[in-house]
Amino acid sequence: MKKLILIPFLALAFTGAICTKGDNSTSDSDLKKKELALKEKELELKEKELNMQKRLEGSSNANENTQGNTSAGNSSIYPQGSERLLTSDDVSNLTGWELKIMRNEIFARHGYIFKKEEMRNYFMYEKWYVPRHENVDDMLSDVEKKNIELIKRYESRLGNNDYSR
Repeated sequence: MKKLILIPFLALAFTGAICTKGDNSTSDSDLKKKELALKEKELELKEKELNMQKRLEGSSNANENTQGNTSAGNSSIYPQGSERLLTSDDVSNLTGWELKIMRNEIFARHGYIFKKEEMRNYFMYEKWYVPRHENVDDMLSDVEKKNIELIKRYESRLGNNDYSR
């Protein structure tokens, strides 16, 4: 059994030893391509880490203002957006970011596939979020529709008029 494992290894080592000087330039080129691919992957991972860190910072800020608003078994930050009609008291003290998350969380609960990278990156780390639908407007309850309109009114007061998802 050990000989079977050793044979491919020796064959590989032998073919590497036979390489001519002309093959070294090809090997150098291949190595540079692999190095570039690794650097691109590293950059991609760092970008994901940064997005995760931003998301977590946003979540911790939102959690400070919404403690006690999370339903049992639901890790969403603003479940009340789908459960009951919101009042001005529910949204008047929230930041623009918190309002945006609250509004988009309603769509995320229905499996909306976000077009904006910012929202995709935010919700992709939520265990409950399963992107399935490009349009969920027909799935929204009357309560959710009214809450979205209320949230939009408060967002516009803060200068956010970009409601794209």
